[in-house]
Amino acid sequence: MKDDVHFWIATMIRGALALLAGSAVLVIPDMARTILLLPFAVALSILCLAAYGVLDSAIVFVTSFMLSSTPARVALRLQGSLGVLVGVLLFAVIYDQVRLHWFLYLIAFQALFTAAAEFTVARHGFNSGASSWNFAAAGVAIFFFVAYALAATLLAHGLTPREIAWLIYGYLLAFGLAECLTAARMLYADRNRVRQFAPTTRT
Repeated sequence: MKDDVHFWIATMIRGALALLAGSAVLVIPDMARTILLLPFAVALSILCLAAYGVLDSAIVFVTSFMLSSTPARVALRLQGSLGVLVGVLLFAVIYDQVRLHWFLYLIAFQALFTAAAEFTVARHGFNSGASSWNFAAAGVAIFFFVAYALAATLLAHGLTPREIAWLIYGYLLAFGLAECLTAARMLYADRNRVRQFAPTTRT
């Protein structure tokens, strides 16, 4: 039960982090409207997304230690390790060569890894209620994978930096909100189970 609660708290932190990064949609697209601020908007977007990727992947890796199932642990550790590696590469190796539309591909791959991890966790989850939400999350992640993979391959070169920023941060807002709502729902369910099985005291 304690690991269950810690897992969903970590999930809520992931959601809050995505919402924080996604809130940049209120600023960066407006910066991208002007030619003068466009380079700063792109640079800020890349830095923000790389930092978000590293932090989110680190949380994913930590949550793997809260699961008892070996396949679920392996799936989350693989997702977390790859995410940290990509974020570090963006920071240290190819930052000056990064193009904003590349993040559409990264979002698609993140959605694919998230779907695989959620499906694995659902099959080896804590309880049937959590598994249902994990299966639903996996389905939504598959939808985002298909949508952003198509956008990256067919539309990316025709999109302006402002439109790409809206796509990226729109995904983060949706992903963060879904993670927070799922975590809140499961924490509430855990709290009710604790109350249900807690011994009652008579006066």
